[in-house]
Amino acid sequence: MTDRKKTSEPGIIRLREKGKVAVRGKIPAGVMTAPQMAAVARIAEEFGDGTVGLTTRLNIEIPGIDRRDAGAVAKRLREAGIEPGSTGAALRSVVACKGTVCRHGCCDTQGIARAIEEQYGGCVLPWKLKIAVTGCPNNCARVQSNDIGIMGRRFPAFGAGECNGCGACETVCREGAVRVVDGEARYTEEACAGCGDCIAVCPTEAIGVAAEGLRFSIGGRSGRVVRDGVEADGLAGEEEGAAVVGRLLDYFRENARPGERLGDLMERAGVEEVFAAAGMRPRR
Repeated sequence: MTDRKKTSEPGIIRLREKGKVAVRGKIPAGVMTAPQMAAVARIAEEFGDGTVGLTTRLNIEIPGIDRRDAGAVAKRLREAGIEPGSTGAALRSVVACKGTVCRHGCCDTQGIARAIEEQYGGCVLPWKLKIAVTGCPNNCARVQSNDIGIMGRRFPAFGAGECNGCGACETVCREGAVRVVDGEARYTEEACAGCGDCIAVCPTEAIGVAAEGLRFSIGGRSGRVVRDGVEADGLAGEEEGAAVVGRLLDYFRENARPGERLGDLMERAGVEEVFAAAGMRPRR
């Protein structure tokens, strides 16, 4: 299973000013407690320039720290329950949208992110690897732009109860997959995005759940080179999410060249081989 050894001097980032660094603290699923926030503020006042930055991967950075104090800052962060890191050739912090609490969420995004972090967080790899989890097709976490993207999906089953023809399902469907004709809901499966909103709004519970789970995408990236990930066929259960990630991390660690991203490896080794290592097939 994937090596969990941390990179040397994790979370310390050189700044423009000579001798100054920022220390990055990992915030699992982007959620901090009030005491943790207070502790970070105290550290920033004592060692930094009194400011705290937020990163695109939902972490915190304390800038303006003298490099000689970086170890003391890291120690203080750990005392507050915040692990320094998410730098270097390693698994970077897992990004999660607010799907756990959002009314549109089709999965426990924060729980999935924490499970991945607990098992594989910071593991050393041939190069950086980024994972994002989003709760629905609104895709607030932009999962296709990550090496591994995970999206919650929920597809409806019409006819689970008696439809009263109110039209709530048609109103909420942005894709036009549901139409109410002569007082009856008619559903076009091919047009459905799998957001599950029609299920939630039905006042008579006439719409059940046909299928729900996680849709993976593999090999995406942003930055100087932009690439959308390749979607997997079918859905994985929430309880399978961390295991799928583990298989991909193992394959990446064992087969990637130094400095090679997962999408680059997929181009070199072939899409089918990478998906097979994950126990999935690409969507056609």
